[in-house]
Amino acid sequence: MNTKRNIFLGSSIAIALAYIFANPVFFHICVNTYTFGNYVGCFDKFSESAAVLLLSISIPLLLLSLITYRMKDEVFRAWWGFARWWVPVIIVVTLLLENAGGGGTLGMNKDFTAFILIILYSVLGIVSLVKIVRTYLKIR
Repeated sequence: MNTKRNIFLGSSIAIALAYIFANPVFFHICVNTYTFGNYVGCFDKFSESAAVLLLSISIPLLLLSLITYRMKDEVFRAWWGFARWWVPVIIVVTLLLENAGGGGTLGMNKDFTAFILIILYSVLGIVSLVKIVRTYLKIR
C-alpha cells in the first residue's frame, strides 16, 4: 500500500511541477524573458521540455495507479513490475529523440518522433491494462 501511495503522490507532484514549468514567467523561474506588446514570454527551452517530459510520464502513471489503487496489492505489484522498467525506457528514448543533434529526432522529422513515442505509450497502456485485468481475474 505504501508503494501505491508513493506512486500516486509522486505523479501528482510531478503534474504540479509540470504546471509550474509550463508557466515560467508567472512563477518567476524564467531567466530570459521577452516582451511583445502586453505579452511577456520566455526564451528558456528547459522549462517547456521539463513540463512536457513530466506530464508525459506522470499522467499515465497517475491514471494507471488510480485504476489499481483500490484493487488488491497483487494487482498493483503485477502492473508495477512492468511499469517500473518501461517508464524509464520511455524517458530515455524521449530525451534521445528530442535532444539529439542535427535538428532533433536523430536528424529526422518530428512525425517520426511522434510515431515512436505513440508506439511506446501504446505499449505502456495496453500491456499495463492487460496485466491489471489478467491479474485481477486470476486472484478474484
